[in-house]
Amino acid sequence: MKKLSVIIILSVLFNSVVMAQGGDYLEDKTEYRYANFVIGLNHCFGSSIGGQSDNLLIHTGYGDLKQEKKGFAYTPGFQVGVVYNLDLKNNKTGIVVGGKIVDYGFKNKYKCLENSNYNVAAGDYVTTETFRSIGLQIPILFKFGTSDIYREMSYAYFGVQPTLNFMVAKSHKGNWTSDKYGEKLSDGKSMLSVAATFGYNYDIWSFSLSYMFMEFVDSKFEDSNGKKPYNGIKGHIYLCTSLNIPMTRWTTIHNWTAEKIRRKLHNGKSL
Repeated sequence: MKKLSVIIILSVLFNSVVMAQGGDYLEDKTEYRYANFVIGLNHCFGSSIGGQSDNLLIHTGYGDLKQEKKGFAYTPGFQVGVVYNLDLKNNKTGIVVGGKIVDYGFKNKYKCLENSNYNVAAGDYVTTETFRSIGLQIPILFKFGTSDIYREMSYAYFGVQPTLNFMVAKSHKGNWTSDKYGEKLSDGKSMLSVAATFGYNYDIWSFSLSYMFMEFVDSKFEDSNGKKPYNGIKGHIYLCTSLNIPMTRWTTIHNWTAEKIRRKLHNGKSL
């Protein structure tokens, strides 16, 4: 709880300074136009959507073995940024736009098929292929609720979240070795990816489910051998759990420590 209090205090501190400078004049405007500080985790449960590439082989001492995509994998990530709320005057609908730095990705597990020529059983060799990206995500969301969405901070939302990908990386790990191989992708990556998002916000907690229907790897990319290693990747689904903290008096009203700081700044007293 101490860490949560620190996050709340820091997120509202800048806004408190502004209100200390401008007095209560800003109070009339924060209900419909206000910023939120967002920090949270991304969770990808499972593999990418779509089939597997026919070009994917496991290179072993026996030779190149065919494999199939199979098995559960979990890929964590994070997001941090600021979003801006434009609530309509009916107090039940609004628009959310902003910018967040995001780290996200997915894993595919491949198990080799049975090969009687090499006396290899199905699943003897398992390869985990991880794709990750870091970029700037720009949420464009519509929110709606059944009551005053500013006062209650209870609403559902949906929309799209385009991401400008700064860095895309891929790594491989086999169950028969401790070595791990990775590389940053210069070819085969997509600068723009887009996710469709649906979520719910309650108080300062936000939960959303997103489908990345435009991926950060290019499924049409051909390597130097004329093969398409990513043609089976059609997107992935991930869950986001985050703190969504209003940078307004709403937060200081709901947190006494933050309210005491705001009052001291408003009265010109030192901390």
